[in-house]
Amino acid sequence: MPENSSFGKIIDIDLTDRRIDSREFSEEMVLETLGGFGYNIHFLYQNLKEGTDPLGPENIMIVSLGLLTGSAAPSSSRVHVNALSPLSGLIGSSSVGGFLGLKLRTLGIAVLIIRGAAASPVYLAVDEGGVRFEDARDLWGRDTRQTDAAVKTLVGDDKAEILAIGTAGENCVRYACVMAGIDHSAGHTGMGAVMGSKKLKAISVSSATRAKKASPEAMPAVREYVKSIRDSVSRYRDYSQLGSSGDLLELNEMGLLGTRNYRSMQLEGAERIDGRNLKSYVVRNITCPRCIVHCKAEVVLKEGKHKGFRGGRPEYETVIDLGALCGLTDPEALIYLSNLCNILGVDTISTGSVIAFAMDLYDRKILSREQLDGIDLTWGNAEAMEQIMNRIANREGIGDILSDGVLRAAERFGEEAEKYAYHVKGVELYGSDPRGMMGTALSYAVSMRGGDFTSVYPVPEFRYTEERAEKEFGTRQAVDRMATGGKGALVRYCLIVSSIIDSLGICKVPALTIAGNYDLEKETHLVRALTDLDLTRERLLHIGERIVNMEKLFNLRFGATSDLDTLPEKFLNEPIGEGPSTGAKVDLKPMVQDFYERMGWDDQGVPLPETLAAFNLP
Repeated sequence: MPENSSFGKIIDIDLTDRRIDSREFSEEMVLETLGGFGYNIHFLYQNLKEGTDPLGPENIMIVSLGLLTGSAAPSSSRVHVNALSPLSGLIGSSSVGGFLGLKLRTLGIAVLIIRGAAASPVYLAVDEGGVRFEDARDLWGRDTRQTDAAVKTLVGDDKAEILAIGTAGENCVRYACVMAGIDHSAGHTGMGAVMGSKKLKAISVSSATRAKKASPEAMPAVREYVKSIRDSVSRYRDYSQLGSSGDLLELNEMGLLGTRNYRSMQLEGAERIDGRNLKSYVVRNITCPRCIVHCKAEVVLKEGKHKGFRGGRPEYETVIDLGALCGLTDPEALIYLSNLCNILGVDTISTGSVIAFAMDLYDRKILSREQLDGIDLTWGNAEAMEQIMNRIANREGIGDILSDGVLRAAERFGEEAEKYAYHVKGVELYGSDPRGMMGTALSYAVSMRGGDFTSVYPVPEFRYTEERAEKEFGTRQAVDRMATGGKGALVRYCLIVSSIIDSLGICKVPALTIAGNYDLEKETHLVRALTDLDLTRERLLHIGERIVNMEKLFNLRFGATSDLDTLPEKFLNEPIGEGPSTGAKVDLKPMVQDFYERMGWDDQGVPLPETLAAFNLP
């Protein structure tokens, strides 16, 4: 019998009424959505009405496993978290790794639906006995590390996996994250604020059941997938040794490393915060279940102000936004500040972007030191950054304004500030300048969750040969990062593949960054080997495209007109003035219209009737 002969249960939790219902995750639903991201989009599209307050009890938060999460599939640890985003007002979406998904799978749970809001703080204890509401009033006010330790003690299981918010989530900071353990974050669109608004401090998952091993019949597909990762020798080696932060120097050499809030595109001293130097702080590598990459690492600061501090190695986007974007090149300060974000429970990308924005305004004398609570917020000032972070998490002073993100903060600071607030759909960018990467530029603009690379993942722009690009996207320009041709076709395909990978629960680092398996052949083999589903590659692509169209319809319901599928004016009108990408800017409109047409949408980005009919969508 294949491993997933049962697809698990959907646990529907109402925090207001303290009611818990359970139903099967049906095969019919799997064939419509796969699971994970796809199921979450389907459910929210079906259940959230126009006018829903992202921070109101009517918002619904879903924590779900992909179809293969917790199975014998390599790198299948991902858990997807979705709700209406308090940052963008559109779809909120984040993925997190670690052991949470595996423990939920061993309990036979595929989905946690969380509705309503508790009258006072609670946490949910999930184990073999079911789901229990527990009092969390004594936990309120604690950071994520304190919460993790306290909940493990309360449930009597030091191996429990804890999904928790910190003080930022409690205070509904619009980019608050949710932490799984101390170094796995579901960030970037404010899912921690949604938990905080529901007075849900944590979810504890305990299971003593061991994960199932692959059957002999499934092993060839598992080995094939592992081999595809290891065959990408240099990328596999780099990510295993350096993590994603080892990519920083390449971006700097391209002249596309957002520096000092995009004032320049190269950072002097970038090598100090690149993964090659951060490796010297690593004391051990850490892995998610059944992953051969081991891209996470525990680091220790051996000297200086924070001597003895332990935490996780910063990821690529974190190094850019808290490092280069803020003009910070001190590796020890960067390590500490990135972990402080996790401890407080704020997303590192948005936090870095918000601080860089405030630094820029301070440097331009748009903000005074008095307005910044007396903080000398100069470029690279780590002590000032720490002070601002604490104010943001607690919504104190200037932090109360900055806690709402750059879009809302700029509106408070005035028109002169708005031109330096770099975001798409209210969501801060991840720090890579899009002017020298047209596929990335288009991805930022059309991503449903805002200024984002990860939900589209247009890696083929850098990886495909010209011959493959011409065959799959109709033109060799698709892999010319300075050209606009072919980018609509490329981004459409990558967006669909990304939705499939997120719905299967497979990590994108080994699948798309290292192996580059955009053809989905090996993923199809895994699904067929590990489930009793006779899914083909073509069927997976159909499901993926249906998910993307549902996500688009959801955003349209909440006001995402075509005017929002754009970039900050700087990137459209101001060419890069120095470095290897000098002269580059983004000619966006033709790419957006090409993308719309290839998606089967009209010139306003609305799916055409025939497109809706093809995917059986109302």
